[in-house]
Amino acid sequence: MPGGKRLRLVVFDCDGVLADSGSSWEYVHQSFGVDNNDSLAAYLRGEFDDAEFIRRDVRLWLGLFGRVHISKITGILDTIPLISGAQEAVGELRKRGIRTAIVSAGLEPLTTRVARTCGIDINLSNGLETDSDGYLTGEGIVRVPLGGKGAVVRSLMAELGVEKDECAAVGDRIWDSMMFDEVGTRIAFNPADGEVGDCADVVVRKKDLREVLTYLF
Repeated sequence: MPGGKRLRLVVFDCDGVLADSGSSWEYVHQSFGVDNNDSLAAYLRGEFDDAEFIRRDVRLWLGLFGRVHISKITGILDTIPLISGAQEAVGELRKRGIRTAIVSAGLEPLTTRVARTCGIDINLSNGLETDSDGYLTGEGIVRVPLGGKGAVVRSLMAELGVEKDECAAVGDRIWDSMMFDEVGTRIAFNPADGEVGDCADVVVRKKDLREVLTYLF
């Protein structure tokens, strides 16, 4: 890491950074022909928490089909491609002995595939509760609150014994600026809003994740 301690951990958002989608939740909604605009607006006004936000999203799907098997959601998310250069960028970090993590408020079926395909060490994202037969119950598993990514990164760094100057984060939306508050190197990757770019040390505007490597070593 230029001018600082040795880099030990890089934390990535998933949607728009490792996976070529704006939002995995929105991707499923669009596939089903529904939208969550009303509940998103209410969530942003602070009217309910992340668990209720997920509950309302899943309710949109159940309202269409009555029952939804997790394999249907996974199948939709499996059509989202990786960002160009994702495997190569993570591979280079691994070769240098640098650990990698996903911290995403997106859907676990996507982040699990991305982590496995790219060889990412740690995967923290939000799940969908299922019954014993694999059907959605309507409840979610909140591991990464949309507005709480900073606390998740801080906890992860403490668990791994990584100091601020030994950690970098790569994100593309305002929610990722909360991760940026916790780390020494902040990279906005093709930012979807101006706020995250303003909070970053570096803004990358090429859709190839290998571009971030220049700013990590």
